[in-house]
Parts: sequence; structure tokens; C-alpha cells
Amino acid sequence: MNRSPGYRPLTKVLHWSVVVAFAAQFSLGYALDASESGRGRGRGRGGEPGRGRGRGGGYEPFGEDALLTAHVLVGALIVVLGVARLLWRRRTDLPPWAPTLTRFERRLAHRTEVALYALTFVVPVTGVLLLASDDDDLLWVHVAAQVCFLAALACHVGLVLKHQFVDRDRLLRRML
Repeated sequence: MNRSPGYRPLTKVLHWSVVVAFAAQFSLGYALDASESGRGRGRGRGGEPGRGRGRGGGYEPFGEDALLTAHVLVGALIVVLGVARLLWRRRTDLPPWAPTLTRFERRLAHRTEVALYALTFVVPVTGVLLLASDDDDLLWVHVAAQVCFLAALACHVGLVLKHQFVDRDRLLRRML
């Protein structure tokens, strides 16, 4: 049983690696959408194929488009990190709850953790489905997954910030 007040070093490395990977992924995704004068990865001007489209109309994630290739590779990295986190999480105990967390905050922390773990896989999978389907009409599924991820992340970060700056109980130090 992990009785220390903080998380184990590998837990911290995996946690922050996923944070950095998602930040890179969202940056790449927004750059992908903003490139080519706002045409993004979907349809080009006049119904022409847009970003990532091959000659046959299908997406080529490992084609000439470096942004799309990087986006796909970082998505794969996120899945690998997510699997590593889940396997490590199942092998190791968490530290005890911080004593300053209320019952409601513990439930919120647990639910956002479950949502973030799930969305670590859902967001990349919806991206793969979007590429595999060759159908821009499915873009909303990928965007909806991202919105859910960002909402769960806002709850997670909001709770940490409340404890860091309002309650001043140094909760953040457990993960640093």
C-alpha cells in the first residue's frame, strides 16, 4: 500500500506525459484545421479534396502532409501512454485521499478521473474512425469527444486550482 502523501514517480511521469501529449495533439489539430487558408483537413475550395486527401479521395495519414502524420503519431502515442497508465494504475495503489477533500470533491475527482481515462482512448479512436471512414460528416463525433475531454479536464483542473489557491492545502504538490 502506498502510504506516502504523494504519487509514485512513475505515476507522475505517466500523468504529465499524457498532459504534454494531449497539449501537443490539440495544438497539432488546431494547426491542421487552420492551415491552407482555413480549409482544414476536410473539403477544399469548390468541393476539391482538402487536407490529407489522397488521389483516390481517401485520407493518407502517412502521406506528404507532415501535420496530419504528426497528429496521427501523437494520437497513437496517447493510446500507448493511456494503456501504460491503466496497467500501472491496476498494479499500484494510490495514496490516501487528501484529508481536505470533501465527500463531494472525492466523488468529482473519481468521476473526472474515470472520464479522462476513457476519453484518453475515445478521442484518438474517433480520430481514426474519421480518417478510416473518409467521411467529413463524422467530424462532429471527433469534435464531441474533444469537447467532453475538455469539460472533464476543466473539472479536474478546477478542483486542483481550488485547493491550490483557495484552500491553500498544497494538493497539487502530490502530483509534482
